[in-house]
Amino acid sequence: MPASERQPSSDAPDATPIRILFLDVDGTLTDGVIGFSRGGDSRHFWVRDGLALEWARDLGVRPVAISGRDSLAVAARMHDLKLEHHLGIRDKVALAEQILAREGVRWEECAMVGDDLPDVPLLKRVGWSIAVADASPEVLRVARTVTEARAGFGAVREVVERVLRHNGTWRKVLERYEAV
Repeated sequence: MPASERQPSSDAPDATPIRILFLDVDGTLTDGVIGFSRGGDSRHFWVRDGLALEWARDLGVRPVAISGRDSLAVAARMHDLKLEHHLGIRDKVALAEQILAREGVRWEECAMVGDDLPDVPLLKRVGWSIAVADASPEVLRVARTVTEARAGFGAVREVVERVLRHNGTWRKVLERYEAV
């Protein structure tokens, strides 16, 4: 879409469309609570976040979940949403660099949503750094944008809507549901 037709969000870095949305998982896509039982771990995911990530994927924004923890529950949810995900990752920047090279994308064309210290190095590199409302103070300081919603309760939905508005494709979501 031509730059003249995009509607940049007021806190977006510039008119460059976002092509990759990196997401931390625990404390971003979830409320940060991890349950354990004999059967394994459990997480709570907000259904609207998942729906929004499907919209992003369908409208040209590649969501990529990167977590420092390995989790069967997270893997199951990512498979359910058909999203690229990498679990048990210690160096998120190195992985992101591989993804950018593979996709032919520049850092300016990426956004990242995070909540805690392991996310800071990647947040400092992307074009649009975003913190969830209840992120650590260090993350809040480096983020260009802070969501109104807290982690696991619609923060990612809010981010996807902002990104799609910035890219000029939000109306396509509304049209899909006859909400215009």
